[in-house]
Amino acid sequence: MDLDSVADELYGLRPQEFTAARDARVAAARTDGRRGLADEIRRLRRPSLSAWAGNILVRARRDEVGPLIELGEALRAAHRDLDGPQLRALGRQQHQLVTALAGQAVRLAADAGHPLGPDARREVQETLRAVLADAEAARQWASGRLTGPLVPSAGFPAAGTGAPAAAASPT
Repeated sequence: MDLDSVADELYGLRPQEFTAARDARVAAARTDGRRGLADEIRRLRRPSLSAWAGNILVRARRDEVGPLIELGEALRAAHRDLDGPQLRALGRQQHQLVTALAGQAVRLAADAGHPLGPDARREVQETLRAVLADAEAARQWASGRLTGPLVPSAGFPAAGTGAPAAAASPT
């Protein structure tokens, strides 16, 4: 048992299962004499409903993680280069991909017994927009371990800056 394997397990569970499973892993680590690991596991936070929906999207649609991250890289490059035609073309792709992925997250959550309300749906979309705007947000989302929604920055960072989106700690 290590922190990564426990975190992967926990963030794949439904929200109502998280706390009991985390506490069981803490107890198991303590029983094994691994107090430091137990403390690290105890610090893992239950994800919000929208973060959980984003996590299950990443896990269930792993093949769609790359295209969103690649689109974000292309959008950031077009923004840095001030490439208007490319920005317009990529903007259309952005809208289509965010809408499609958010819809998939909503369906996955509903299929798992947790329909998303309007606020959680909006947070899923905001998380996906943050992934497009910020490479660090993309890394966090792709981990499948979000605890809260990612919040997109006001716009893409200016050339030469790396202003990250506000984000919930993945682990």
